[in-house]
Amino acid sequence: MSKPKGQIFLMSILILSVVLTAGMVLMAIFIKDLKQSTETSTSVKALYAADGAMEWQLYSTFVEATSSSPIFDNGASCCDSDLVKNTYNPTTATGTIQTIGVAGNTRRGIEINF
Repeated sequence: MSKPKGQIFLMSILILSVVLTAGMVLMAIFIKDLKQSTETSTSVKALYAADGAMEWQLYSTFVEATSSSPIFDNGASCCDSDLVKNTYNPTTATGTIQTIGVAGNTRRGIEINF
C-alpha cells in the first residue's frame, strides 16, 4: 500500500488560503468603519462652520452689510468666495443663500431658499 505524500501539505495550503482570505475581508471592513468613525468629528466641525457662515450671511444681508466673517479656532473654514453664495434680492425677497463648511477633507453645506 502506498502512502499518500503531499496531501497534508495541499490541504494545509487550502485551509491557510481560506483563513487568509477571510482575514483580509474582515480587515477591509474594519478599516472602512475605522475611517468613518474618525471622520465623524471633522464632519461635525464642517457642519458647524457652514452654520456659522450661514448666520454671518443672514446678519450681513438683513442687519449690517459690512460685518466681518467668522474665524474658527478648530481649523475649519467657511468664508472663501467659492464657499458662500448669496443671491438674495431684497426688492423681491427671493433668492438663495448657500454656505459650505470645510474641515480637513470633509465639506458640509447648508442652503436657505427665500
